[in-house]
Amino acid sequence: MTNPSAVGDLLVAMVDESLLDDVTRCAAAAGYRVVAADPATGRRAWTDATAVVLDPSSAAAVADAGWPRRAGVVVVGPGPLDADLWRAAVRLGAEDAHVLPDADHAVVGVLSRLRLPHRGAGVSVAVVGGHGGAGASVLAAAVATRAAEDLAGDTLLLDLDDLGGGVDLILGIEESGGLRWPELTVDSGQVVAASLHAALPRSAAGVTVLAPRRGVDHVVTADSARAVLEAACAAGGTVVVDLSRRVDDVARAVVEVVDLVVVVTTATVRGCAATCEMSGRWQSVTDRSGLVVRGPAPGGLGASVVASTVGLELLAAVRSDPRVVHGLESGRLPLARRSSLSRAADTVLDRVLDLTAVGA
Repeated sequence: MTNPSAVGDLLVAMVDESLLDDVTRCAAAAGYRVVAADPATGRRAWTDATAVVLDPSSAAAVADAGWPRRAGVVVVGPGPLDADLWRAAVRLGAEDAHVLPDADHAVVGVLSRLRLPHRGAGVSVAVVGGHGGAGASVLAAAVATRAAEDLAGDTLLLDLDDLGGGVDLILGIEESGGLRWPELTVDSGQVVAASLHAALPRSAAGVTVLAPRRGVDHVVTADSARAVLEAACAAGGTVVVDLSRRVDDVARAVVEVVDLVVVVTTATVRGCAATCEMSGRWQSVTDRSGLVVRGPAPGGLGASVVASTVGLELLAAVRSDPRVVHGLESGRLPLARRSSLSRAADTVLDRVLDLTAVGA
């Protein structure tokens, strides 16, 4: 057998002969070199390989032998997903259990993620308008821009507001090449963050954007939205979501997993009333939410009063800025470091970093 320590991205297959071709095909697609072994001879490979794929009988033998648990273990079987398959996976602390060849795409996805360097969990923020025209998309673009400028890792801006004007338009990249939601196929949760960032349009500040394609009717599923979000976070990046006000499966899937939900409202009586209704819908889903209030306040309604009425923590108040209005009309987002919008974006990022530090 080839010395595992001399081979990079090695996958050791401890499977029945009937499964070996399927495992080899999946491993090749994920960029591995495959070495076949068995529990009698594979103890060294168990320690040295990047990934190990076992069938239930091999998994049981390894567990019975008392080999130490390790990351990067996948259990596969010819089907169905029965108790033996799951029992074997649980005993070894495996990444997952899959039936081959039916779930070959899922296995490729798991193996691809195992090859990525571990950078630790990233952070995620969803921004939603308390009512129409509140300015949620602009704030989402500002938060993503500031994250790209100041935080480590890649920054991904997800546009899940299919009825909005598009965050790519706010950032001036609506004509840039790259994938949009209709061209992205998320199969069994298989998303590799590095490949995703390389395929998407990118703003001048370094924000990659996944947005709808104008004129194309396409429905983003909850599974797709969650898979993209979680993959980008798992790679150590920052994810900002421009979220629709609709309370549907997609919005619920996002709100359930993000670190912070930011609700944006204007300092008006009607805006305050609408935002009360909106924020109330999410109280049973998340307790990590805050409010950004955008001026002007034509009736003198203060931001703290709005926050108290809505029942959310006040994160920031944003003053009206003609430069932002004029900039957006010309296809750019002016974001001076000391502007009210930039400070609000920094406050949102500080808050989510505080929350993730507490939860770590």
